[in-house]
Amino acid sequence: MGRRDFGVKQQDEIKRDPLIKGFHLGTRIIDTFDCAWVATYDLWSNCIQKHTAKRDSGTEYIATFETLEDWEKEFKTSGIKKKPVFCMLMEPYNRWLEGLRYWLTDWQLGNKDHNLWDIDRDSPLYFEKFGWPRMSNQTKTITECIIGIEIDEFLVIDQQANLKFADLIKKYKLSYPLDVKLTASHQAVYSQVFMKKYREEVNRYSQWMNENLKFRDKVIQNYLKDDYNLWWKYKQF
Repeated sequence: MGRRDFGVKQQDEIKRDPLIKGFHLGTRIIDTFDCAWVATYDLWSNCIQKHTAKRDSGTEYIATFETLEDWEKEFKTSGIKKKPVFCMLMEPYNRWLEGLRYWLTDWQLGNKDHNLWDIDRDSPLYFEKFGWPRMSNQTKTITECIIGIEIDEFLVIDQQANLKFADLIKKYKLSYPLDVKLTASHQAVYSQVFMKKYREEVNRYSQWMNENLKFRDKVIQNYLKDDYNLWWKYKQF
């Protein structure tokens, strides 16, 4: 499969451990002036950050990215009432595949590892040395992302996401504009070039997982079990 090599010279060793850069343990909060969002390290988390930045452009407000400890300390010392806390909730396996795509295109491989998918199909050892299936922030589970914090409402991401976001704005009297769709801030919506590439790559990874059931079943049945419990609890049909 195609890989970016970042201009690496011919070499066999891995130059950078993909677990080092930006690998956050614990809950992180995207704090805005009237609400907070749990950082879920996926495209929808990026979407709400962009949507908030557009809303607050030209004002004194700047959303901040904080650890849970720092965020809670602010309220304990300031006496300010806590804001409502929200969390984007994607379909778990699709979200994990998105994270896998990000991980595979974010880190630097040695020359002999460029054919990452040509490993022994019966051995999980190659991936497990990277913490498979939790290799990076982008492949963290939602249940890990929200540890230690009470979520006031989950925003389930489906074809009704814009309507659900509008209902959230009204219910909690948030300052997001009702006439601007949330999806307008999503990279896969405003960039058709990205969307085409994204779909091709994710479909390729999904196909590979379907051909290697040991890997796929470990992800769906074990790793994402609690995320699916959340999904079925809040998903409406």
